[in-house]
Amino acid sequence: MDGVAEIRGRLKALSCADVLEFLRVLNRAGLLSLTSAGATIGLYLRGGRVVHATSTRVTDRISECLVQAGLITREQCGEAMRRAAGGEKLGRALLGSGGLTPRGLMEARQRLVRGIATSLFEWEEGEFVFLEGEAPPDAEVEVDLSITELLLEGIRSVRDLALFRKRMPFDDWVFERIPRDGPQAEVGLEAHEAYLLRLVDGTRSVGQIGALSEFGPEESLRTLFLLFVVGRLKMKARVSEEVEADTVDGVDGILRRYNGMFGMVYQYLMKEVGPISEHLLSRSLRELSAAHPALFHRASLGGDGTVDAGLLRENLSALASRRRRETLIHGLNELLYSELLVLRKTLGPDHEGRVLRAFREVRLREPGAGGV
Repeated sequence: MDGVAEIRGRLKALSCADVLEFLRVLNRAGLLSLTSAGATIGLYLRGGRVVHATSTRVTDRISECLVQAGLITREQCGEAMRRAAGGEKLGRALLGSGGLTPRGLMEARQRLVRGIATSLFEWEEGEFVFLEGEAPPDAEVEVDLSITELLLEGIRSVRDLALFRKRMPFDDWVFERIPRDGPQAEVGLEAHEAYLLRLVDGTRSVGQIGALSEFGPEESLRTLFLLFVVGRLKMKARVSEEVEADTVDGVDGILRRYNGMFGMVYQYLMKEVGPISEHLLSRSLRELSAAHPALFHRASLGGDGTVDAGLLRENLSALASRRRRETLIHGLNELLYSELLVLRKTLGPDHEGRVLRAFREVRLREPGAGGV
C-alpha cells in the first residue's frame, strides 16, 4: 500500500481501536487527528508506536497535569507559563520553576500521552484523518508508547460496557483462536483474558461464552473484542444454513451489479486522467477497510476496478446469514459513494452526472430491473 498520503473517515463506537491497529499493521508514520464534540486529539505515530500527542482540552495540558499530580504548585505553574509566554521553551520553564526534575517531567509527559490516547476509547462518534509524514511540531523529547499496549489499556479502561455490544451485537457470532506465532504472539494478557481465550473453541457462540464465563456476558464482550483487535481471535467462517439464490436478491447478484458500477467508474476515470485513477480509487477502499472490516478485510481493487467477489463472500461467511445482505449492501453503497465523490472532486459534477446516467441506462436494460 504505497503512496497513502491521507486516510479519513467517521468514528463509531470503539473504531479508534480499528484505526490504530490498521495503521500499526501498515507501519505508517504520521499524524492521526481525531475530532469529536468540539475536541481534537492528535497522535503522532512512528514504527508502531505513539511518540507524541496533542489535545485541545484544557485538562490535557502538561502544566495542569503536573499541578494535579502534586509535582508543582499552582504558583510554580503560573510562573512557568509566564516564562513560556515570553519565549522560553515550556519544558525548560517548568524545570526552572523549581521542584521538578527532567525525569519527573518525562514521566508526566508519558502519563499524559497515555491518558490522551486511552480517552479516545470512550468516543462514540466523530471524524478522523491520518496525514502520512507529519511530524511533531516542536523539538520536545518524544515519548515511546507501543500502539498494541495502548490498545490493551484503552479497551480495558472503557467504562461504558454498552460500547462493546454496539460493536459485537450478535450472540450467534463464532470466533476461533489464532495460533501463537508471529508478531502478536507476545501480547501480554491478564489472567481473566487468558481464561476467556481458553473458552473460545471454534464452536461456542459469543452468547454461549458469555453465559459460561465467570465474568458475565458484558465483560466477556469486552475481552472478546480485545482478543480480536490484538490478533488472538478471528471470526470463524461458517457454511450457511441456507444457500442464497444466485439472483439479484442474493449475494452473487448484488456483487455482480456493484462490480459493474465500480468497473464503469474505473474505466471512465482511466480514460480521463490515466493511471492515477487506480491510486485514487484504491484509497477509497483502504479508507473503508477500517470502518467495515467484516466486509473489506484484505480487499483490494483488481486491474479493472472491481472488488474480489470471492474474498467478500469469504468475509461475509463469518456473519449470521440474516446479516450478510444488509452488511454487503451497506458497505458497497459506501464504497460506490466514495468513488463517485473522487470522480466529482477530480473531474467535476458534470462528469459524475454522465456516469450516473450510464448506471441508469444499464439498470434499465437488465431483466426484472428493480431497486437493490
